[in-house]
Amino acid sequence: MNMQQLLQIVQPVLGYPLDPKEQIPVISQANGPLWVVAGPGSGKTEALVVRTLKLIFVDRVSPKSIMITTFTEKAAKNLFDRILNYASHIFQNDPALQQAIDIHSLRIGTLHSLCNDIMLEYRHPGYENYRLLDDLEQYLFVYEHSDLVQDNSTNYLPLWQRFDYLVSHWDYITDSAGWGDRTRPPNRWRRAKAAVSIFNRIVEDMIDLNQMRNQGGVWQLLSDAYEDYMCNLEDHGRCDFAHLQSKFLEFLNSLLGDLFLSGDGSERHPGITYVMVDEYQDTNPIQEAIYLKLTESHHNLCVVGDDDQALYRFRGGTVDCMVTFDRACARRWGISPNQVTKKFLSANYRSHPDIVRYCDDYIKSFPVMGLSGARVAGKPVLVSKGGISGNYPAVGYVTGKTIEETADNFARLVRDLLDNIIQLPSQCALLMRSVRESPRYAGPFAEALRRVAIQPYNPRSRTFLKQEEIMTALGAFVSVIDPNLAANPTSAALSSIKGPGIQRMVEGWVREYQRITATNQALSNYVSQSLAYIASQAPNSWLGVNILEILYRILAHEPFSTWENDPERSYRLGKLTKIFETYASVPYPGSPGSTRGNLRTSNVSQGEVSFGWRQDFYYSLVGLLVSEGMSDPEEEEIICPEDRLPIMTVHQAKGLQFPFVFVYGLNQRPSQESSVSLEDDLSQFRQNPSLLAFSQQQRTEQDLIRFYYVAYARAQYVLVHLAPQAHLKGGFGFAGRDVHRFQQSVPTV
Repeated sequence: MNMQQLLQIVQPVLGYPLDPKEQIPVISQANGPLWVVAGPGSGKTEALVVRTLKLIFVDRVSPKSIMITTFTEKAAKNLFDRILNYASHIFQNDPALQQAIDIHSLRIGTLHSLCNDIMLEYRHPGYENYRLLDDLEQYLFVYEHSDLVQDNSTNYLPLWQRFDYLVSHWDYITDSAGWGDRTRPPNRWRRAKAAVSIFNRIVEDMIDLNQMRNQGGVWQLLSDAYEDYMCNLEDHGRCDFAHLQSKFLEFLNSLLGDLFLSGDGSERHPGITYVMVDEYQDTNPIQEAIYLKLTESHHNLCVVGDDDQALYRFRGGTVDCMVTFDRACARRWGISPNQVTKKFLSANYRSHPDIVRYCDDYIKSFPVMGLSGARVAGKPVLVSKGGISGNYPAVGYVTGKTIEETADNFARLVRDLLDNIIQLPSQCALLMRSVRESPRYAGPFAEALRRVAIQPYNPRSRTFLKQEEIMTALGAFVSVIDPNLAANPTSAALSSIKGPGIQRMVEGWVREYQRITATNQALSNYVSQSLAYIASQAPNSWLGVNILEILYRILAHEPFSTWENDPERSYRLGKLTKIFETYASVPYPGSPGSTRGNLRTSNVSQGEVSFGWRQDFYYSLVGLLVSEGMSDPEEEEIICPEDRLPIMTVHQAKGLQFPFVFVYGLNQRPSQESSVSLEDDLSQFRQNPSLLAFSQQQRTEQDLIRFYYVAYARAQYVLVHLAPQAHLKGGFGFAGRDVHRFQQSVPTV
């Protein structure tokens, strides 16, 4: 099969011809490093998919020799589904190929999932018998096992004073902002969250620990704390996502890694000959090192992304990797930057021409984005090539005297669209920085939609713990383990629990349980029987039951049996059982193989669950839930139910598109981000220093500009700003610098 024959099969399935000036050159590019800078709506996914097909069916590269990574499992599944769809048509055209080519042997997924799978496949000794920690379990492990978090003395006080920006945020547990008594360390919840950020960044930025330790002072304290965490991970056979990448880099430098990379001529070990990376703008330094190592012998590395859409610095990503890809290749491989082929995808097939022009004008209107290195050099103007047209105001704004009035005007506009133009609420999307349903954020908008009979869909509203079924289940559970609360959650009963935020949360759970059991006697009877059983046991004895069993027995009663017929309630209860399983798996300090899921009675108060266990449960797990909130589980295959209007963070909306997009938050100003400060503090110890040099303020501004650019680029037909009048005075972007210009160029809707 040649390239022309491939396109003859693929393009009819696609439904339109691939762009001969932009997409085809990316697809047909031969060997060597390929740098694809793809603007929003430019068809980068199809170019990546068809390039993969070209390698397999035209160049006859073994699918197992091709590695494709992207940012999320959902995106990876979407890529693979498209590849399978096109491959099925190719096989129909030439059935003999199906016997010769195993398309399912493609290595495609997130980098984390591929690292895990490959090391297990090759039985890498450095990754045998490890439990991989998700974000929740890592926090709990750090809370319980890190000396940096456990030590309540002043030993680490200089370190916390140095990194005070990581512990001075609002604390929902103590209802306070900042760090009060600076002669003592911050509370453990703040320390745990900060420690996770620091430890992950040390790994992801490839920090030289010896160099850090030799600096002395606070840096020696930090290196000691990090090594203590590392030792605890190893002692307990745990690995977090950051260290998964460092272990994979170690694997690549081993004999087994060489077998994986170079192969031995067999079908089982064909070697890796092509690596393609989607969303490269959100890559971090250790990931960059992995990709450059994977392709060290042949340089067949294709990276695809858009520096203007970089969003994940707070997770360790750095747009520098995208902007300086050619220089990084030169530094690592000893080649000239000119040997890196650069292609641009600048045609936008998604949006109305006015939206495309608005996005292009927006990103270029900021002087900080015109600085050398802020964007990939030579980026062309975005050009609209989609089929959307029409002489109507495709970009506008809705305002009101207050946020509540603005929300009402927004809801009435959506109601009018549904009555006259569109069929489904899901054709609209409201994008915000935070979707907590609080008065400052999504609350007024969600309430306004409900008033006009439109149901919002906001799974990340952080209201998981306030849902009826979750509160009832947790209320029943704490009533079983804490007899003082089971009787009545009075102030006296709650006094043993520190932290007003935890007290309020637990009290709310118990009262909801009591409300529900007023008409569900069987559940109340189960709790009473459990309390009686615990009361009958001898002091300091194992109960023969773990917390998951208790939860499952609670869920076996009404009203849970009925509630589980509701998909949303069922998803939430499934997530709750996963949270309990995660908590139960966290071992006790100094006891590898232990589990905190098993319960024993107190050695002081007969007939009660161990006071120490209860305190751990309240302060570690419940404290985390209160501090961070918890989002509803999301159905991977569904962006939003058709009959509801999605309220999303911009990060959620990345990669999606909607006919009508509403964006709230023109008043957002660049403020010093802790992720930028941490990046700077550790930069002096990086093994591969950044090739760019921007100040903290410049990077903070650039990140905020990119944030709104991503939001605006989601719109297909109409983009609407939601801007209370106060936001039009001194806001950020067009409105911030020149309100008159904004109001002239962007009409009210």
